[in-house]
This record gives sequence, structure tokens and C-alpha cells, in this order.
Amino acid sequence: MGRLIACVAAALLAAAPARAAFDDSPFGARDAAMGGAFTAVHDEVGAIAYNPAALGHAPALEAAASYLRDFHAPAGDLDRDSTRAAVAVPIRQDILNGAFGFDVRYDRRSGVGKDRDIGVYYGTRGLLETENGDLDFGGGLKTLQTRLESGNTTKTKPALDFGALWRFGDKRSLGASLLNFGGAAFSAPGYRDRAPLALKIGAAEAVHGSLLAVDGTVREGSSGLGRSVTFAAGFERWWPTARRGSFAARSGLSLGDLSRTWHWGAGWKLGGGRFDYAMTVPLSGKKQFGHALTVSIRFGRSDPEAEYERLLAGEMRERDKLGKSLEASAVRQQALSEEIGRLRDAIASLRSELAGKTASEEQARRRLQDVEARHKKAVDAFQRLEGEHARNAAKTRAELFGEEWAAYRKFKLEGAPDASLLERLRRLMVEYKDAGVDLSEASQELRRLQQSR
Repeated sequence: MGRLIACVAAALLAAAPARAAFDDSPFGARDAAMGGAFTAVHDEVGAIAYNPAALGHAPALEAAASYLRDFHAPAGDLDRDSTRAAVAVPIRQDILNGAFGFDVRYDRRSGVGKDRDIGVYYGTRGLLETENGDLDFGGGLKTLQTRLESGNTTKTKPALDFGALWRFGDKRSLGASLLNFGGAAFSAPGYRDRAPLALKIGAAEAVHGSLLAVDGTVREGSSGLGRSVTFAAGFERWWPTARRGSFAARSGLSLGDLSRTWHWGAGWKLGGGRFDYAMTVPLSGKKQFGHALTVSIRFGRSDPEAEYERLLAGEMRERDKLGKSLEASAVRQQALSEEIGRLRDAIASLRSELAGKTASEEQARRRLQDVEARHKKAVDAFQRLEGEHARNAAKTRAELFGEEWAAYRKFKLEGAPDASLLERLRRLMVEYKDAGVDLSEASQELRRLQQSR
């Protein structure tokens, strides 16, 4: 019986091109659409699959669940269904400042077996701060369990993940991680495999709703295959709307020794919820497309960047309306000014007629009184409209500043980074400098932010 099991397992192993257990793979649709270039990305719970140190910058309590149908992984061709769920729990205290993470991954490798990965992680936030940025570290302990279809054999092994993240301000970051440390190996009659040790190095930059990331990965051999190297690059762009949430488009490329793939995807988020989809298009190997779906929920906090963009779009619409109203008021002022000029000429002409006695004095006097009354009425109307126009303009600037200041304070309360706050505050100070608006509170806030950098 033992020989029969060994023969069957050997035959299955020879038939599958690459069947590594617990190889580094995407968490969900967002990182899959970016080609897996995610080692330096640190704004969501999915970073737990790439770099434990990035987990420390989770902005809020977040939970996510994903389903992936893989035929092409960086470690080679395979046939795998993967289900994954994770939770990030931020801790903001003086002694313990960072985030805990909990991750569960369940894989079914067709014709080979079923794998389960359960991990507990922790990442720091602002552990080592310098003038150029801050350095954070993270790590995790996980249990890896494989249940082979041949012989119904179950094996459980521990493994460790380590990571580091260097952030340059709020826009640029560098990350490095070491996954599957500990040499977790699985063996059965006719079957030998191990969770491949993987070293990842990546960089990312986020600017105005766009994200660009690059990664390099070196992983040791497994499933009878040698060491492999993969380079990946990904791009993401978000477009916020006033009422329908924000929409994203993504694309990525993964080029390796054993697999070459192109990826694309889309996302939609509204409030604290987000839905993502990704497709993997093979550039080598078997022509089968992979798919990924992810649903995530961020509790207790909306997206401050998208909220600010929506407020800004609404403000611009109100400004257009006010601008048109002020323009119409200016046109009426111009018409009154021209009417006053014509009446002034008529008064001068009548006075000239009286001086030359070209008309009866009584008739000229009546005409003069009528014109002077009209002139006085037009002048009063002009002065009243001019004063109203000036008051409306001043009121408009004050109201606009009040709305922007309220949006800024909300942005700050939601935990926006100091660099973003400083950028918006500088714009407010420049825009309303000579608008007759009280900027004392804004000036104090600006000094505080400049001193804290």
C-alpha cells in the first residue's frame, strides 16, 4: 500500500508544473491588479501578505475578504483556489503605537492538497523618527498546515515573517520583508515540498490620488524547481465623485523566471466600504486567465482624501454660481453708470438752454427738475448696488473661508497626515491673504505645523 501511495503522489508531482505550498501570493484584487508590487504600500490591511511593517500604518480598524482563482503565480504555473481574510486593529498609545493583524488563508491546489495558513502580526508606527522620515518594523508568527489528497496526510509547521518600512514624508516609502522564515518543510511518501523563503524589496510613491509601486522578489526553490527572481510594477489612479463614491483603475506587470503576467483591475469605494476586481493575463505558459475579488470595510472612518476632494468639487460649483451672480451685479452697475452719465449730459444741456434762453424758463425748469430727480434716483441706486455688491463680495469670501476651514478641521480630526494638512493650510493662507478675513487661527495652526516638522 505504501508503494502505491508513493507512486500516485510521484505521478501527481510530475504532472503539475509548479505546486509550491505557501508561496508568496497576492492578498486580494487590489494588489493582484498592481502585479504584486505591494511591499512598500502601507494604507490597507492587504499589506499583511507582503510586509508586516506596513501593517502599523493601518489608518483604522479594517477587515477584508478575498477570493482568487490562480493559474499563474510568481513561483510558476499552478491550479489553485485561494480564499483569504484579514483584520487590522490599530493601537494608538504612547507605549504601544502600531497595529495588530490577523490573517487566515485557505488554498486548494487541484490534484495535490489543501493548505491552511493562520498568522498573527504586529507592525510599529513611528518607531524611529528622523528629519527625513520614520523607520518601522514588523513581524508575524504563522502556522502552515498541508493536507495531501494522496494518503490523507496532514502536516503542520511554524514559520515567521519579518519586515521593515522607511517612509519619506507622506508620499514616498521603501519596504523590505522576509517571508516564510524557518524552513517549514512538508514530506510524505513520494512527496517533498517546503514553504519557499522569499526576500522582497519595494518602493512606492503616492501623489494626488495616484500610486506607483515597484517590487523585486528573490525566492528559494520548491517543488523541484530552482530559485526564481521576479520584478513587478503597478499603477493605481482614483477618481472621486460628489455622491457616488470614488472609482479606481489599476494595472501591473510581473516578469519572472518562471512566470510572466500582465494584470488589470478596478475598484469602487463609498464611505468605509470598498470592492475590487482584478484579472491576470498570462504572457507565458498556459493561456488561462486568473481572477480576484475583494470586499473590505473600514470602520469608524471615511476616506479623508476622497472626502476633501468631494468638498472641494462642491465648493468650486458654489464659487461658479457666486461668480456668475457677482458678474450680473457688475453688469447692472455698468448700466446704471452709463445712465448716470447720460443724465449728467442732459442736465448740462438744460442748464445751457436756460443760460441761452432757447426755451421758456418754466418749461426748462420743469425738465431740469425732472432730470435732476432721475439723476439723484440713479445715483442712489448705483451707490446702494455698489455697497451691496461690496458686502456680498466680502460675505462670499468670508463664507467660503469658513467652509474651507471647517473642511480642514474635519480633515485633521480624521487623522490626515501633517504634510497634507500643511499643504492645504498654505493654500488657504495664500488665497485669503487680502480678502478681509480673520486668519489668526489659521496662522497659529500654520506655525504649529511648521514647528512640528
